[in-house]
Amino acid sequence: MNLALKAALYESCTSYLQKRLDVIEHRLNELNDSLEAETKSSAGDKYETGRAMLHLEKDKQMQQLAVLLTQKKQLHAIDPRIPYLLVEQGALVQTNQGAFYLSIPAGKLKLEEETYFAITLASPIGQLLFQKKEGDAFEFRGRSYVLEAII
Repeated sequence: MNLALKAALYESCTSYLQKRLDVIEHRLNELNDSLEAETKSSAGDKYETGRAMLHLEKDKQMQQLAVLLTQKKQLHAIDPRIPYLLVEQGALVQTNQGAFYLSIPAGKLKLEEETYFAITLASPIGQLLFQKKEGDAFEFRGRSYVLEAII
Protein backbone atom coordinates (compact mmCIF):
# COMPACT_ATOMS: atom_id res chain seq x y z
CA MET A 1 0.00 0.00 0.00
CA ASN A 2 1.21 3.47 -0.85
CA LEU A 3 0.09 7.08 -1.16
CA ALA A 4 -0.66 6.66 -4.89
CA LEU A 5 -3.17 3.94 -4.01
CA LYS A 6 -4.74 6.19 -1.39
CA ALA A 7 -5.00 8.99 -3.95
CA ALA A 8 -6.69 6.59 -6.41
CA LEU A 9 -9.19 5.58 -3.70
CA TYR A 10 -9.83 9.25 -2.98
CA GLU A 11 -10.60 9.78 -6.68
CA SER A 12 -12.90 6.74 -6.68
CA CYS A 13 -14.81 8.23 -3.74
CA THR A 14 -15.00 11.59 -5.53
CA SER A 15 -16.35 9.89 -8.65
CA TYR A 16 -18.85 7.88 -6.58
CA LEU A 17 -20.16 11.07 -4.96
CA GLN A 18 -20.36 12.93 -8.27
CA LYS A 19 -22.41 10.14 -9.86
CA ARG A 20 -24.83 10.17 -6.93
CA LEU A 21 -25.07 13.98 -7.08
CA ASP A 22 -25.78 13.83 -10.82
CA VAL A 23 -28.61 11.33 -10.24
CA ILE A 24 -30.17 13.52 -7.53
CA GLU A 25 -29.87 16.62 -9.74
CA HIS A 26 -31.53 14.76 -12.61
CA ARG A 27 -34.39 13.59 -10.34
CA LEU A 28 -34.91 17.10 -9.00
CA ASN A 29 -35.09 18.49 -12.53
CA GLU A 30 -37.66 15.83 -13.45
CA LEU A 31 -39.69 16.64 -10.33
CA ASN A 32 -39.62 20.36 -11.12
CA ASP A 33 -40.81 19.61 -14.66
CA SER A 34 -43.59 17.41 -13.26
CA LEU A 35 -44.64 20.11 -10.81
CA GLU A 36 -44.88 22.61 -13.64
CA ALA A 37 -46.95 20.14 -15.68
CA GLU A 38 -49.25 19.51 -12.69
CA THR A 39 -49.86 23.24 -12.44
CA LYS A 40 -51.15 23.24 -16.01
CA SER A 41 -53.45 20.24 -15.49
CA SER A 42 -57.04 20.24 -14.27
CA ALA A 43 -57.93 21.32 -10.76
CA GLY A 44 -59.46 19.14 -8.08
CA ASP A 45 -58.52 16.50 -5.53
CA LYS A 46 -56.46 14.50 -8.03
CA TYR A 47 -54.45 17.64 -8.81
CA GLU A 48 -53.80 18.36 -5.10
CA THR A 49 -52.83 14.74 -4.38
CA GLY A 50 -50.43 14.67 -7.33
CA ARG A 51 -48.78 17.92 -6.27
CA ALA A 52 -48.49 16.73 -2.67
CA MET A 53 -46.83 13.49 -3.78
CA LEU A 54 -44.40 15.43 -5.98
CA HIS A 55 -43.54 17.77 -3.11
CA LEU A 56 -42.92 14.83 -0.78
CA GLU A 57 -40.62 13.23 -3.33
CA LYS A 58 -38.82 16.53 -3.86
CA ASP A 59 -38.31 16.90 -0.08
CA LYS A 60 -36.86 13.37 0.04
CA GLN A 61 -34.46 14.15 -2.82
CA MET A 62 -33.42 17.41 -1.12
CA GLN A 63 -32.62 15.50 2.08
CA GLN A 64 -30.48 13.06 0.10
CA LEU A 65 -28.78 15.98 -1.60
CA ALA A 66 -27.97 17.54 1.78
CA VAL A 67 -26.41 14.25 2.96
CA LEU A 68 -24.33 13.97 -0.21
CA LEU A 69 -23.14 17.58 0.07
CA THR A 70 -22.08 16.91 3.67
CA GLN A 71 -20.17 13.82 2.51
CA LYS A 72 -18.55 15.87 -0.27
CA LYS A 73 -17.41 18.42 2.32
CA GLN A 74 -15.99 15.61 4.51
CA LEU A 75 -14.18 14.10 1.55
CA HIS A 76 -12.68 17.42 0.47
CA ALA A 77 -11.31 17.89 4.00
CA ILE A 78 -9.08 14.84 3.40
CA ASP A 79 -5.63 15.24 1.88
CA PRO A 80 -4.75 11.85 0.36
CA ARG A 81 -1.05 12.80 0.31
CA ILE A 82 -0.79 12.70 4.11
CA PRO A 83 0.41 9.43 5.71
CA TYR A 84 -0.94 8.52 9.16
CA LEU A 85 0.54 6.68 12.14
CA LEU A 86 -2.83 6.27 13.86
CA VAL A 87 -6.20 5.53 12.26
CA GLU A 88 -8.22 8.67 11.67
CA GLN A 89 -10.28 10.28 8.91
CA GLY A 90 -8.32 9.96 5.65
CA ALA A 91 -6.28 6.90 6.65
CA LEU A 92 -5.99 3.79 4.51
CA VAL A 93 -5.81 0.73 6.76
CA GLN A 94 -4.73 -2.77 5.76
CA THR A 95 -5.90 -5.50 8.12
CA ASN A 96 -5.69 -9.27 7.96
CA GLN A 97 -9.41 -9.18 7.03
CA GLY A 98 -9.29 -6.50 4.31
CA ALA A 99 -8.47 -2.87 3.62
CA PHE A 100 -10.48 0.14 4.77
CA TYR A 101 -10.35 3.73 3.55
CA LEU A 102 -11.67 6.08 6.23
CA SER A 103 -13.47 8.67 4.14
CA ILE A 104 -17.14 8.46 3.12
CA PRO A 105 -19.62 5.58 3.15
CA ALA A 106 -19.01 4.51 -0.47
CA GLY A 107 -18.86 0.79 0.30
CA LYS A 108 -16.83 -1.62 -1.83
CA LEU A 109 -14.34 -0.08 -4.21
CA LYS A 110 -12.41 -2.22 -6.72
CA LEU A 111 -8.96 -0.99 -7.66
CA GLU A 112 -6.15 -2.94 -9.28
CA GLU A 113 -8.02 -6.24 -8.79
CA GLU A 114 -8.23 -5.56 -5.04
CA THR A 115 -11.28 -4.71 -2.96
CA TYR A 116 -11.26 -1.81 -0.50
CA PHE A 117 -14.04 -0.61 1.75
CA ALA A 118 -14.68 3.12 1.95
CA ILE A 119 -16.20 3.73 5.38
CA THR A 120 -16.57 6.55 7.88
CA LEU A 121 -15.32 6.83 11.43
CA ALA A 122 -18.99 6.85 12.49
CA SER A 123 -19.49 3.30 11.18
CA PRO A 124 -19.26 0.47 13.73
CA ILE A 125 -15.93 -0.82 12.37
CA GLY A 126 -14.68 2.75 11.90
CA GLN A 127 -15.25 3.39 15.60
CA LEU A 128 -13.23 0.29 16.47
CA LEU A 129 -10.41 1.30 14.11
CA PHE A 130 -10.18 4.89 15.40
CA GLN A 131 -6.82 5.77 17.00
CA LYS A 132 -5.43 2.26 16.50
CA LYS A 133 -1.84 1.78 15.28
CA GLU A 134 -0.04 -0.91 13.31
CA GLY A 135 0.00 -4.18 15.22
CA ASP A 136 -3.15 -3.41 17.22
CA ALA A 137 -5.96 -5.97 17.18
CA PHE A 138 -9.70 -5.91 17.81
CA GLU A 139 -12.80 -8.09 17.44
CA PHE A 140 -15.73 -7.23 15.19
CA ARG A 141 -18.74 -9.49 14.62
CA GLY A 142 -16.87 -12.56 15.78
CA ARG A 143 -13.79 -11.95 13.63
CA SER A 144 -10.33 -10.95 14.79
CA TYR A 145 -8.69 -8.03 13.00
CA VAL A 146 -5.01 -7.12 13.14
CA LEU A 147 -3.81 -3.82 11.68
CA GLU A 148 -0.97 -4.61 9.29
CA ALA A 149 -0.38 -1.17 7.75
CA ILE A 150 -1.70 2.38 7.97
CA ILE A 151 -1.14 5.02 5.32
